[in-house]
Amino acid sequence: MSGQGERDDIIRLSRFRASMARTRGVRRMDALLESADPAAAVAALAPAELYFLLKEIGLGDAGELITLATPAQLRGCMDMEIWDRDRMQLEAAAPWLQALVDAGFEKLTQVWERLDPELSALILARTTLIYDRTLDEEAPEDEERPMFTTVDSFFTVVITANRDDDARLVHRVIEDLYRGDMVLARHTIMSAHSELPSELEEMSYRWRSGRMADLGYVEFYDALEVFRPLDPDSIGIGEQTADPPVRQPDGGEAAVGGLPAPVVEPMSGTFLARALEQISDAVEAERLEAALLHLVNRVLAASRVSPGDERGVRAASLQAAATLSLGLEHLCGGKLERAGAALASVSLTRLHRLGYSLILRLSRMARLLAPRALTAGDPSQAVLESLLGVRPLLSGSLDEPPVTGARPFRSLADLRLAAEHLTELAGRIAIADALGVDLLAMALVPEPRPELDDHARTALARLLGGGELDAAPLQPAELEAVVRRFSPAGRLGDDARAEVVRAVAELSARHRIALAPAFLARLSASWLDRIEAELGGFAGGRKLAPDRVGGVITSAHKT
Repeated sequence: MSGQGERDDIIRLSRFRASMARTRGVRRMDALLESADPAAAVAALAPAELYFLLKEIGLGDAGELITLATPAQLRGCMDMEIWDRDRMQLEAAAPWLQALVDAGFEKLTQVWERLDPELSALILARTTLIYDRTLDEEAPEDEERPMFTTVDSFFTVVITANRDDDARLVHRVIEDLYRGDMVLARHTIMSAHSELPSELEEMSYRWRSGRMADLGYVEFYDALEVFRPLDPDSIGIGEQTADPPVRQPDGGEAAVGGLPAPVVEPMSGTFLARALEQISDAVEAERLEAALLHLVNRVLAASRVSPGDERGVRAASLQAAATLSLGLEHLCGGKLERAGAALASVSLTRLHRLGYSLILRLSRMARLLAPRALTAGDPSQAVLESLLGVRPLLSGSLDEPPVTGARPFRSLADLRLAAEHLTELAGRIAIADALGVDLLAMALVPEPRPELDDHARTALARLLGGGELDAAPLQPAELEAVVRRFSPAGRLGDDARAEVVRAVAELSARHRIALAPAFLARLSASWLDRIEAELGGFAGGRKLAPDRVGGVITSAHKT
């Protein structure tokens, strides 16, 4: 469905849910073309939505869409595609020019008229040398590159494009412009002839930057505002900072048309997505879509991602949606019924900043722990590495089941998962400190070196063997004493385990390590499980080989 029927469904079901359910690629194009009013259906698409749809289909197979698209939409597509920072890329512009030529001279002329005149002149200035015959300018006699005289005999155009296909394209563009609007063609050629390409490019970039800024794609340093921390207590439902509707230059409200697939799909399954699905008011949905696209574009700019980079857009959209969803969930206390009021009264930028501020708390904790956690091993190293990046992420090692890589924080549950791991890591470090281990010095020991938990396990093993709670390397006789604590089946009894838990609790209390008893018991159990796995096998009479025992530090190991 598309057109008015699609709009009715959107109002009834929520625009966001309809966006998530839309077909993709050629099927989406067919649905648009088969609607009651294809021109209106295509014109209702936001430039970004049309752009990614055209990219998915391929310009060569999307001729009917291009024919129906408005000049403003196609200009917006070129804004996203043909610029690399402040440089116009001819190789990126060529496919769009070819698509316009294939759509017919009328379409080319309509779009050319809406392009910034500096941009259209720049395209010719970069691909031609122009001689004004009315001023008696003539091309050199030894000029071997393709050339032609315009139909009005005013100009001789030498085509400087290197590839034959590009040369033919430039020739066709000029010919079709003369067919469509001779005055427009002459104006473009004269500008290309008389203006410096550097000045044309600078002015084109200014116009393009202004349009992109209206969509949120501002300069890098301005875009960083979305990552500026705030006090979580300073934001509240009903604060009246909500994003206003986007306005047209004439003062009317601008129709957003819908969110492009690379923006809407990463939101699937988040608290934000469930909140947006509840919005059934079309005006409010359009306002939120515009604000969301504006926010994503600012995240793109802050991440130095080109809006034409679909992979980068997906990654930035995933991060923006996840961080925004986290902020919204925190503000609502996890209660979905409060989300509508929050979205109606709080700007999405502030919600994003709230989510990012919550993540930064974990990042700061990770930064404090990192110098003394260099021997912590995985998954702790992966968790710290993900949190210490420019944009802190959640390590996939904490997912269930664990996965490689990292992903954005997208829920309060994610925050709790990372916070619990960091708390456990801090406890492991504190106990090593209480045992007198210099972790900073230990990090400088060349490999192979003991891991963080080896020190605690060594002290516990000594305790099991009848010694003191001491992390010094175990001697062979001490290892033999530990082995004697195991049953013939290689297991530690409940009394031995309870003894260790009490010793760890007393050590923590003595050094004022504030850890919950349940956490201490769980940590102690994990250490004992490793000791049991390493030494329990020797309880059946197998010869003990200290240099092959892992998980504890022995005199046979080099430290």
